Amino acid sequence: RVAAPAVRSARRAVRSAATIRGAPDATLSASNSITSDDVSSWEEIDSQVAVMCATFAGDSSVNGRIFAVTELGPDKTYEALDDITVVDVYQAAYDGGLEECTTIIDVHLRIVAECIIKENVELVNAVYDKFRRMPPMLQKSSLVATAAVAEAGLLYVKEEYDLIEAILRDDVKGPEASDEMKLEYEKVTVIAEWIDKVIAAIHAEKGEVNGELVTDAVQIHVETIDAPMITPPDGVM
Repeated sequence: RVAAPAVRSARRAVRSAATIRGAPDATLSASNSITSDDVSSWEEIDSQVAVMCATFAGDSSVNGRIFAVTELGPDKTYEALDDITVVDVYQAAYDGGLEECTTIIDVHLRIVAECIIKENVELVNAVYDKFRRMPPMLQKSSLVATAAVAEAGLLYVKEEYDLIEAILRDDVKGPEASDEMKLEYEKVTVIAEWIDKVIAAIHAEKGEVNGELVTDAVQIHVETIDAPMITPPDGVM
């Protein structure tokens, strides 16, 4: 049977104006950055899960995906914001408070959740299409900055599930593995798998070739915890 997941807790991310480092005149707005309204809300995602439960009633093969989606939520966003590396990446890319960081990470976690439901990463392409409508220089700077923060946040969240997967990997194959353990293992592997897929789609949007970014836009580097660095485009001092 399809298991009924617990209801997620609700916390809303807030947003205020920030600017991209290297483009101080470009105050972020709904027209030149990814916003919360660009994807489904957590409440709307819960409704999609309810439809999924009804559609696959009696089919336990979807339980891992259902529990993976409901595992994600605003709480994971705020956990990522507590990580100093995530904050350093954001501060290397943006001037301003952490509201923009909150939005970027929360939006991308919602993207992961919807991609799990739909079993494809087409939503990444649809959301990142916004960058293609920006002026060329702002397009590149905004895309690279957004992708850097999103990847840092997603990798922080994924780290937890990679650890759980490693702990359960051997036991889940044994004869004493409970159904609960098997479901937990399936859930964490689904989350890790789809975070990797979303990050890969972001890399493609960013224009990476063989792991190298092919762009003349601002690039984000964080060499140490205390020393985030910005590499300007070629020819700019």
